[in-house]
Amino acid sequence: MSGLFGGPFSTHARRVAAWEQAVRIPGCDKAEWRCDAQGRVLRWSDYGDRCSGYGWIIDRSGGDGWLASALGRGKDRPVHMHEADPFGAEPRGCGPSGRRYAA
Repeated sequence: MSGLFGGPFSTHARRVAAWEQAVRIPGCDKAEWRCDAQGRVLRWSDYGDRCSGYGWIIDRSGGDGWLASALGRGKDRPVHMHEADPFGAEPRGCGPSGRRYAA
């Protein structure tokens, strides 16, 4: 339960640590807008949103060993949703350019 509410293993702490790895965009709010390593724009509030043009997730394959990742010492990095999908498949429920279809 402590992983949900605080401590070094919490979901929010891991998300913040990954966000700090992203590149700041000059002239934009650093708390809301960043770029990943490929230069794709990310928005903090679009974490996990596959239909957003600015959606992002945490890439846990930073080249660290499994023990470092398990102990929370690995270098998590933010990755744009479209970069995370190697096949470029369109997510279910999303139309062209990331627009949501009515359910």
